[in-house]
Order: sequence, then C-alpha cells, then structure tokens
Amino acid sequence: MTFAHIVGHDAAIARLARAAAQTRVGGGYLLTGPAGIGKRTLARALAARLLCTTPVAGPPEGGDACGGCGSCRRVAAGTHPDLHVVTREEDRRDIRIDQVRELARWLALRPLEARWKVGVLEEADCLNDHGQNALLKTLEEPPGASVLVLTAVHPSHLLPTVRSRCQRLRLDPLPVPAVAAFLVSRGMAADRATALAARAGGIPGRALALADDPHADIRASMVEQLAELAQHDAARCSAVAQRLAKGAIEPALETAFAWYRDLLARVLGEPEDPPRAPAAAERLATIARRTTAERVLRQLETVYAASEAIDRNVNRVLALETMFLALRRLERETVPPAS
Repeated sequence: MTFAHIVGHDAAIARLARAAAQTRVGGGYLLTGPAGIGKRTLARALAARLLCTTPVAGPPEGGDACGGCGSCRRVAAGTHPDLHVVTREEDRRDIRIDQVRELARWLALRPLEARWKVGVLEEADCLNDHGQNALLKTLEEPPGASVLVLTAVHPSHLLPTVRSRCQRLRLDPLPVPAVAAFLVSRGMAADRATALAARAGGIPGRALALADDPHADIRASMVEQLAELAQHDAARCSAVAQRLAKGAIEPALETAFAWYRDLLARVLGEPEDPPRAPAAAERLATIARRTTAERVLRQLETVYAASEAIDRNVNRVLALETMFLALRRLERETVPPAS
C-alpha cells in the first residue's frame, strides 16, 4: 500500500507525494480511469503516505510511506482509526446515503493519531444525486485535517458541483510492456505476460483478472469467432457451436454481450477507453463504420435470446447454432462476405 507498489502513473504519484511532503494536500481528490487501472491502489497509497509515522525519502519526490510502521500496517489491514473507506455493497447498484452521511460526520472529527484523517469513497459514480449532495458541504468546506478521495470510472455520472470541488487526476492505460513487466515480476512467463497485457489494453487489474480467469481461452475464442463471423459458412458456425456447447457457455455469452455493447458504443460515438474486447479493437472499429445502431441492437437481442433459451434447458448446441447463424446473417448485412 505504498506509491512504490503502483505500476506506472508517475505524474499522478509525483503530484500527490509533493503535496503530502509540503503539507499542501487538497481537501478533495477525484481519481478517474477505467476499472482495474489502479485508482483504489493509488488512494490507499496516498492514505498510507499521509498517515505513515516514518515516511522515507523519494522516489517519488516528496517521499513515500515506509510500509512497515504500525500505521502502515494498519492502513493495509483497514484498521487505522484515521482512515475510513466506503465501498458499494455487493448486492446493491448504488452506495447507501447512510454510508455517505457517516463518512461526512467522521471527517468532521479531529484525527485520533495522525495529522490527517483520510476518507476514501470508491465507485463514487455509483452515488445517486442525494448521496452526492450529502458530500457537498464536506467538499465545499473541508475540515482542516481531512482529505476525501473519490474514485470513479465514469466521472460524468457525478454532479458538476462535486467534480468542480475536487482536484482531478486521470489514470490512463499503460504501455503494454509496462504491464507485461509487472506480470513478469509476479512470476508469470514473459510470453504469457505480453499476451495478457495486450488483451487487457494496458490495464494492470484487468490483466490480473485475465490471468486468474479459468475461462480465458473460451473468451478469447469467442472474440475470434465474432471478429470473423461474416466469413464463416454454416458448417463452421455449427462446428463452433458444438465446441462451445461442451464447455462453460456463460463466459462465451458474456463475451458476446461485451462485444456487441462495445460495437454499439462505437457506432454511437462513445467507445469504451479501452474497450472490453481490446484485442479486437481495430476490428470493432472497422465493423462500426459499416453498421448501424439498429443492427447492433438486433444482434444484442439475438445473444439475449440464446441465453434465455439455454436457461430454459433448450438444447445447447441448437441454441448456439441458431445464434451464430442469426448473427452471421446480420453481420453480412453490414460487411459483405469474402468472395
């Protein structure tokens, strides 16, 4: 839980480290970027630096948490009395307003041990308007010893009044070699690390999730089939359906949903950055230039219908064959098949 453990994002780290060293820390920060990019890790590292009793000299300029004192160990364990982390409960789509009010009350109190009190509100873009308004007083008049760090994948979901009262740091995808080196440092073979880093679109958290995904091969195969679907004949569609039906179907269908959601976003001019299917981003861009939102919505409906049919215990091979043939027909309306 120190700056040294973070992959990349040197500019953001340097800015926060200098602020901590100069005791010119802002009352509110907003860390943005795609899921898995390191927002949560950076927020915890800032908390560790502010609460550490024996910070060490840089790099980065401004120093880092030592990682070994009692305060650092308690930050890592989530038990430091001057650190309060709010997360969305797994069974909810939003963050409860009671959690936000409790955080605001807690920040208004004096620190118990350290110079600062640090509140971290993860997935702040899951707050509804009432929850965000409950934060405004704290952001407008932050208590002198408090620091509030928000993280968000979609900052546009936050009210302008919330965004304007935070210092914003955007974490962008990293170069593939940097993520690959990170994976190698964790004991992964270089070839696999490079392949996973590329598939993850330069996002360390996504690369780790792919490494731990027992269905990674199924997902990769599904992307490959969808990217070349217009060129498949009926026999190929049937063969692919039969192969997929022998394994776990859910990750294959999830990948199909992600593929067409990405395609729809591109058609509408709002592509994910990076897309959920980064390895096929170029192919997605090509198809997006030749299709329409209406067709992509029909393709999403086709995948949904196959998923529902399988849930009703319809023959898995038949359901997948029907899906692939229908998707191919729609695809060929968009991209003419190879001669």
